[in-house]
Amino acid sequence: LLLAFTSLGFSQNSGIIVGKVLDKELNNEPLMFASISIKGSSIKSTSDVTGLFYIENLQDGQYTLVCSFPGYETKEIEVEVNGAQTSDIKLALAAKTIALNELASLKNPS
Repeated sequence: LLLAFTSLGFSQNSGIIVGKVLDKELNNEPLMFASISIKGSSIKSTSDVTGLFYIENLQDGQYTLVCSFPGYETKEIEVEVNGAQTSDIKLALAAKTIALNELASLKNPS
């Protein structure tokens, strides 16, 4: 019986982070299958086809979310989890800028 109350008390205090991953340069289009993790832990999530992700059963505290997607800059953001409140965030990722070195064109002698 005591275990049931302890478990119930924990679930009432576990927070949820809900968010959406967006493309910063393309009118905030959703980025599907972006990787979202909590820095320093093994907790991970992936955004769905609408860019949404969920991380559940978190204890109260401050967390650093790390969001990455191929071809985009990795973004870190601080999130506060407080009780059973849901933290709703938006992560807008910018495309990586690639600097190209000089390109030489050689004519193929025929």
